[in-house]
Amino acid sequence: MFSKTKATSALASLIFGLTSFSSLANAPYELMGNTTATGEKASFVAKQNGISLPVTVINGSKEGPVLLLTAGVHGDEYPSMFALQKLQKEIDPSRLSGVLVVLHLANVDGFHSRLIALNPRDHKNLNRAFPGSASGTETEQIAHILTKEFINKSDYLVDMHSGSANQSLLNHVYSPFVGDEKLDALTLDLAKATGMRHIVLYGNRPRDPENSISYPNTAMTRGKPGLTTEIGHLGMSDEASIDEAFDVAQNIMRFLKMLPGKERAHAKPVMYDAVVSTKSPADGFFTSTVKVGNFIAQGQKVGVITDYFGNQVEEVIASASGRVMMVNATPPIRVGESVVSIGVISRKETD
Repeated sequence: MFSKTKATSALASLIFGLTSFSSLANAPYELMGNTTATGEKASFVAKQNGISLPVTVINGSKEGPVLLLTAGVHGDEYPSMFALQKLQKEIDPSRLSGVLVVLHLANVDGFHSRLIALNPRDHKNLNRAFPGSASGTETEQIAHILTKEFINKSDYLVDMHSGSANQSLLNHVYSPFVGDEKLDALTLDLAKATGMRHIVLYGNRPRDPENSISYPNTAMTRGKPGLTTEIGHLGMSDEASIDEAFDVAQNIMRFLKMLPGKERAHAKPVMYDAVVSTKSPADGFFTSTVKVGNFIAQGQKVGVITDYFGNQVEEVIASASGRVMMVNATPPIRVGESVVSIGVISRKETD
């Protein structure tokens, strides 16, 4: 599906032949009523219908693509927030080709409420609300703004996530595909350029632009590469995770020729055809018997459920074979919730 020749062709035709907004990259860049002149950097809080979004726009002195980097779609996932603060401070517009748009925090209320994934205004998951609605709930309105004002004015999207406070996570990047050969190949090249080792290929999201569901898939259904990175876990903001997220952002910018230098791709990337979740069969306390990075076989025990008195009520059995990508690392569990996610390693030739 993704040959090296096809990816190279896609890179040449799409990076340097984009028709959306790259042609405007050396002109003043307007976003939600805020204009950033060529060669300038501006940080501001963009506002619309009571929704506030902290943004930095760096409009390079040279022509190039428009890259959108977003943190905080889930307000409790912190490493990328700190990484993008650091990135915007270090980027010099005079050395930049194109436009870098940094959305520092997409879910401001979720951040301040310390909620796992949700917005406290309507208890919805922003990453399941796209393309949104101008007349919907607050989460749906945010999704509408991100679609209309951010994705539609960008050429590439990288949505930066991490494990929530209850999740132990193996760092990885999702590379979606939508059946467009050139777009899918370029998106995979972009994923490899992050420098991350573990790359998950997935194509199970709707391909209808009016029912795109997730943020990166909304970009893909509009002909623009969109990645999801997962870096860091357990609601932490450790320096190692912040540094990796920062390096990933710089690698992508070098790949897109926005910054001088060459990206540092991982020497031995591992591809996965899917991530399969093993669900809890009962309410209670969950204790894992596996760790992220472990290889496990389908049918293997991955944990136990005990009741509120400490009595074991269920063993949890792996639903697939592969590498453990995520473990629910805190005791509370409800029936049907994911306790372990397993990356199914690809057997296909990808180079």
